[in-house]
Amino acid sequence: MRKLMVSVVLILIILSGCSSEASLTNDEKVTELVNSYLEALESKDISAMVKYTDDLRFPNKEEQKKQYSNIEEEITDTKIVEIKEISETEFEATVEISSDGNINELTFPIQKQDEDWKIIVGQDF
Repeated sequence: MRKLMVSVVLILIILSGCSSEASLTNDEKVTELVNSYLEALESKDISAMVKYTDDLRFPNKEEQKKQYSNIEEEITDTKIVEIKEISETEFEATVEISSDGNINELTFPIQKQDEDWKIIVGQDF
C-alpha cells in the first residue's frame, strides 16, 4: 500500500510540473505578454513585436513587419503602470515608454483571440 501511495504522489508531482503553463491565470498570461512586448520594443525585436500584437493599421503581418522595420525611435526604458481586467477576454494595459528623452504613458487594449492574447495597437481614440 505504501509503495502505491508513493507512486501516486510521484505521478501527481510529475503531472503538476507539466501543466504549469495551463495553470497560469489570465492576469498572469497578460502580464507576461505585456512584459515580453516591452522587452521586444526595447531590443527592437521586430518579429516578437509582430507576434505579440494585432496592429489595426496594417492589412497583414508582412506589411506590419515591413513598417516596423522603418521605426527609428530609440526606446530606452519601459515599464508597466497598470493592468486591469475588463472582462474574461479583454484587459487594458497602461505602460510608460521612454524614447528620445521623452516619457509617454500609453494604454493598450488586450484581447483574447482564439487561444492567444494580443495587444491591440493602431486604434484611434
